[in-house]
Amino acid sequence: MLRIAILAALLTLTGAAQACGYCVEDKMAAAYDHAVVTRALAQKHKIAFFHIDGVLVSGDATKQALEAIAGAAAGADRGSVRVSVASASLSVAFDPQRTTLGALHKDLERRLAARKLSLMLLQVMDRPAEFSPSVTASMKRERR
Repeated sequence: MLRIAILAALLTLTGAAQACGYCVEDKMAAAYDHAVVTRALAQKHKIAFFHIDGVLVSGDATKQALEAIAGAAAGADRGSVRVSVASASLSVAFDPQRTTLGALHKDLERRLAARKLSLMLLQVMDRPAEFSPSVTASMKRERR
């Protein structure tokens, strides 16, 4: 919750549209894939959730192109990128031993610049409890 509050404060300072905690969680949920998260966390990898800023054309072609672009980023786990064009969000798992969050973000920004897109970090997840209480509760129920 503290991270969401900090994000909201930063958005206010930059003049960007303010996002409520529910909107951020909705964006994250749209790009969330339980299998990817489970695999990444088991490998002690992290999952970064981003808002995609820019004009997105609806459809599978855009989704597949963005997944391919982000999947080619240095340090991104193969097959871990998830994109929701409708919610303008993207998630990617990465190995913090191979790359830093900053380097990954910079590489993704460089790759997306040709499409006049940029990314705003929403949250980095390295434990299941960091997403939301409802997701954490669901994950606990699955383990029983």
